[in-house]
Amino acid sequence: MNASPKGARSELRGIGAVHDLGDFRNTFARNQTDRVAITSAHQEFGSAIHPVMKTHPVSGRRFLFVNEGFTQHLIGLNATDSNKLLNYLYHHISQPENQIRFQWTTHATTIWNNRCTSHYATADYLSQQRIMHRITVVNDARANDR
Repeated sequence: MNASPKGARSELRGIGAVHDLGDFRNTFARNQTDRVAITSAHQEFGSAIHPVMKTHPVSGRRFLFVNEGFTQHLIGLNATDSNKLLNYLYHHISQPENQIRFQWTTHATTIWNNRCTSHYATADYLSQQRIMHRITVVNDARANDR
């Protein structure tokens, strides 16, 4: 793995990653109903392969499409090299200069673009209730992996 960001970008072009529910299915399957629903969804949809680097359909900027919860393995690499490169990418994503921290206040609203956002919620709003509405665009005609 090339240690420079530009070298890393060139190595990542064309690499795909297996995305799967992995541990997520165990973490959130709290009861038999959850387990059946999650197992059924996995049997129907299975795993997916996505490019590690994608291009935002509006801005044209490249972004990483990996996350610790769902990215299982990089295609074409052995387990050791895949884990090493994924850990490098996860470390890069978690750097403060690549993050925004939103401080919740009364009536605060925020919107983020989930195509290129790694979301990590903290419980900084307790004991208040946090209400979240998610909107997902289906079949965005601009969406492609240039």
